[in-house]
Amino acid sequence: MRTLTTERLILPPWDLRFEEDLCRLSNDPRITRYLGDGLPWERERAITRHGELLEHWREHGFGWRGIVLREADDESVIGVAALNRLPQPLPGVDEPAIEIGWWVDPRHWGRGIATEAATAIRDEAFTDHGAARLAARYQPANHGSGNIMRKIGMRHHDDVIGPYDEDVRVYVLERADWWTWLGG
Repeated sequence: MRTLTTERLILPPWDLRFEEDLCRLSNDPRITRYLGDGLPWERERAITRHGELLEHWREHGFGWRGIVLREADDESVIGVAALNRLPQPLPGVDEPAIEIGWWVDPRHWGRGIATEAATAIRDEAFTDHGAARLAARYQPANHGSGNIMRKIGMRHHDDVIGPYDEDVRVYVLERADWWTWLGG
C-alpha cells in the first residue's frame, strides 16, 4: 500500500486516522448534494463507511485515499480520491471495471486539486492494478465532476437512473484509450 504523490499532493491509502476527516467531509452539504440522495451523512453512516473503506483495502489492495496538501503545515485531509470495485455492474459497462471518484473540501475548490488527484489514481488503476476500464458516475448538475472526467480522458457512456431516482451520467475510460491518451 504505497502512498501516491503528485506535484502538490500526498495521497496516502485510507487509514484509521481518517475517520474524523470522513465525518467532517461527508457532513458538508456542499460535498454531498450530488452524491446519491444528496443528504449530508450522519456520523454513524460515515463511521460505518469508514470501516467499509478499510475492509475494501484489505480485500482488494486498493481503495480510497486521503488528499493532503504537500505544502501544508499539518496532515489534514482536504478530500478523498477513490478507486472502488463496483458494488454492482453498471448497465452497458463491461466487467471488470473499477470506479473512480473524488471529493474535495469546498475551501479548496477551483485549484485543480481534484483533477490532480484523479489523474494520479487513474494512472494507479491502470499501472498498479491492471484495470481493464474505469467507470465514473455523476449527477448532471455537478458540472465540475463532469469536467474532471473529460480532463482525465473519460468519455460519456450512458445516462441512467440511480438508486434514489436521480439522473446519473456514466463515463468510461478503457485501458487502450488511456494508453493512447498518454501518447503510448
